[in-house]
Amino acid sequence: MWRAGSMSAELGVAFALRAVNERVQQAVARRPRDLPAIQPRLVAVSKTKPADMVIEAYSHGQRSFGENYVQELLEKASNPKILSSCPEIKWHFIGHLQKQNVNKLMGRIKL
Repeated sequence: MWRAGSMSAELGVAFALRAVNERVQQAVARRPRDLPAIQPRLVAVSKTKPADMVIEAYSHGQRSFGENYVQELLEKASNPKILSSCPEIKWHFIGHLQKQNVNKLMGRIKL
């Protein structure tokens, strides 16, 4: 499977996003015509990436971001720099959610 993360450091976030979005659109064009014409949503996994990289991706049109650690999601979702620069950002929790983290996640942020 091709991963944009390995390319983004060398070629930039904008290039990586553009490349992934082109591949998504190519896949959309190949899907059977009898399927509903629903546009897929690209969720950029921002785990271990700094806030500046999230903001850069947002500035290039990315709106949905995913985290698989509750603490990292809470930190980024409440980061003042991200909040002020990315008013339409949507956060997704990806992966397994342990019972003890449900209240932390649901009580602190708007997903």
